[in-house]
Amino acid sequence: MTKEQIISNLGTIAKSGSQEFKDVINSDTSGADSSAAENIIGQFGVGFYSSFIVADKVEVFSKSDDGRAVYWKSDGMGEYEVAEVDAAAFERGTKIVLTLKRDCIEFCREREVEKIIRKYSVFNAYPIKLNNMILNNLQAIWYRDKREVTQDEYEMFYERLANTKVPYRYKLHYTADVPISVRAIFYIGQSHGEKMQMN
Repeated sequence: MTKEQIISNLGTIAKSGSQEFKDVINSDTSGADSSAAENIIGQFGVGFYSSFIVADKVEVFSKSDDGRAVYWKSDGMGEYEVAEVDAAAFERGTKIVLTLKRDCIEFCREREVEKIIRKYSVFNAYPIKLNNMILNNLQAIWYRDKREVTQDEYEMFYERLANTKVPYRYKLHYTADVPISVRAIFYIGQSHGEKMQMN
């Protein structure tokens, strides 16, 4: 990000470009494929400021296409610092450093970080690596044309959702564009999850 982008995106608490992105898509009259709206998943820093729940300090280092590097720092109390820094020390991209609170040290454990990524970011379109292993290898298949989705992908997706190796009995991949846009996959399992023998 550039300095201006950092101020715009991180300088406002809870700023999310999601609505702005949707407005641009909805106002596009060029006839572009409306399915581009699927890119909203993982596209913006939604919840960036939630990092202060576990961190005393958050630092962001970012180097943009123009070759300049920017440093941003905040303790989450409403103030932040931003400055340009020596670009030679950084590669293009963004690095975020959290200084964890003493009572949140469990988030340094690899297993805990992996569990959180798999739970909340499994459908993010951008690869997330932990020690060079990609953790989010599932796509949001409900957005894709059902002719493009393989049986293996349906089964892997169900296995992930239901947390079971038992295959589903039926599925329906449903898409509608009128009067509203709906994209969904319905699964019916082999057995119900009710207890006490309730039907």
